[in-house]
Amino acid sequence: MNIQLRRARNRQMFIFLLVCLGIFTLLARLYYWQILQSQSGYKLAQQANDEHIKNLILDAPRGLIYDINGKLLATNVMRDDVYVEPIQFTLDHPDAGQSNLEALITTLHQVLTKVPVEKLQQAFASGQYTARIAISIDPSQSEQLRKLQLRDIFLVPRTWRVYPEGSLAAQILGFVTQNDSDNHGNYGIEGQYDALLEGKPGSFTAAEDLQGNPLVGSINEQPAINGANLTLTVDSTVEYMVSTALADTIKNLQAESGTVVVINAHTGAVVAMAGEPTFDPNQYGQYAIQRGCLGSEEVYFNPALYCAYEPGSTMKIVTMASALDQGLITPDTTFKDTGCMTFTDAPVVCNWQDIAYGTESMTQVLIHSANVGAAHVSHDILGAKRYYPYLSRFGFGQPTGIDGPEEAGFYLSPNDQNWTMSDLTRQAFGQSILATPIQVAMAYEAVANGGVMMYPYLVSQIDTNGKVVTTYPRIERRVISAHAAQLLTGMLTQAALHGTGKLALVPGYSVAAKTGTATTQGISADQTEASVAGFIPASNPQFVILVKLDRPKNVIYGSTAAAPLWKTIAQQLMWYYAVPPDQAQ
Repeated sequence: MNIQLRRARNRQMFIFLLVCLGIFTLLARLYYWQILQSQSGYKLAQQANDEHIKNLILDAPRGLIYDINGKLLATNVMRDDVYVEPIQFTLDHPDAGQSNLEALITTLHQVLTKVPVEKLQQAFASGQYTARIAISIDPSQSEQLRKLQLRDIFLVPRTWRVYPEGSLAAQILGFVTQNDSDNHGNYGIEGQYDALLEGKPGSFTAAEDLQGNPLVGSINEQPAINGANLTLTVDSTVEYMVSTALADTIKNLQAESGTVVVINAHTGAVVAMAGEPTFDPNQYGQYAIQRGCLGSEEVYFNPALYCAYEPGSTMKIVTMASALDQGLITPDTTFKDTGCMTFTDAPVVCNWQDIAYGTESMTQVLIHSANVGAAHVSHDILGAKRYYPYLSRFGFGQPTGIDGPEEAGFYLSPNDQNWTMSDLTRQAFGQSILATPIQVAMAYEAVANGGVMMYPYLVSQIDTNGKVVTTYPRIERRVISAHAAQLLTGMLTQAALHGTGKLALVPGYSVAAKTGTATTQGISADQTEASVAGFIPASNPQFVILVKLDRPKNVIYGSTAAAPLWKTIAQQLMWYYAVPPDQAQ
């Protein structure tokens, strides 16, 4: 009996000790978790929150871009990316997996026709948890996949930048990089105004139940701030007319590239700005990086702002304007043109084909596009001290400040160590100087606007969530007097009417224009930059137009290659804006 009692007590003691050990273990763990772990940064609380609290970044809708009439040029759409789960598929189909896989791949390929079967096979063979097989699929494809309810296939919606007009104004707009790590604007307006357009992301925090549904009253949301909407000065209808005419001309003349700029003569606003070749920003990754303006620039750059060239005889208006403004010549001032002119401190300057025009007026210098006459004015009448301040006033060698990349352009002046008098004589007729199309166009704008250069601009309005900032025309500076501008306009009108600009004339309208044909140094004489710059109507200028064709093959001169395109664009502008004729037809 005593033995049985002793055994019973031992069992009780053993059980008691086990209970005490269990309690001690629990107390030790509680001390570890509640005291030690809480003092080391609240890891437990953080881990618990991670289990049932969802934190998400809310994308900010990128701002829209409109033309001057409110037509959408850049917008956003929701598109799905398609993912597969290779490992989960293997787990779901342990038996007869290969036949199921082939059936699934066949079904996917029937919906995602642009995704090769080989890519689908590689995705499932990758051994990854998830693999993306398609990006930005069409909404109809998304709907088909949802109806099929395929296991181990899921869709992830993403915001995509879309350009409804395709390549229209592409080099003005730029594009948005669309990938997992970078969704920023590149080139053009998209790049220049990226910080404004992209907005400010928001955040979303909510406690979830076991099924992943947010609990009522537990949501903490910081709304995303939409990107600003931009309205451009560009008229998309005019842009289409200009870009279409430019593309047709380049094709017909077999030119390498070309640029057209249309400026409002009184405000400096860009009405149209087209380059060819161009690209479709919806498919920006499919284009080669080389373009033709100088043979080494990316197609994404706006050639009107980026491609500097020797403007040739279109620069003669700057030479004449400088002398007219200082009262050193009149349109009727004469000199004797012998075809070639020798300077004691500069190389010989000759006219095209060494043609001698004899005694001619300054107006006739522009009509004949005589290099000798322009060099005579710069060297013998103006001199360096009187010439170079005007070259600067007209904006050469400096950026115009228009929205876009840093503009090119360069010329030597007496302040430069390598400058010689040869630079002075050659710059007078557009050699030994590099200028961009926008710089040349703005020089003509200053003449058209009575001697006052306006600030060129591309963005008319910025709407930041209801706060609207409007860009108003702004005077850059007075370049020449109104009287000098009037005299020069008359000279340009005569140059168009009786000189090399005849093919640019528009019936019923007076035209003030000058042609230019330049060859880039180191390139053969038949590889030209053919151009025309001018404004219409000459009596009351509304638009400044610059046309530039790079290395046309069929016809190579400004007077015969670029002038017909200038006329086409000018005529369309007069019709579109219903500008009344100022001359009898």
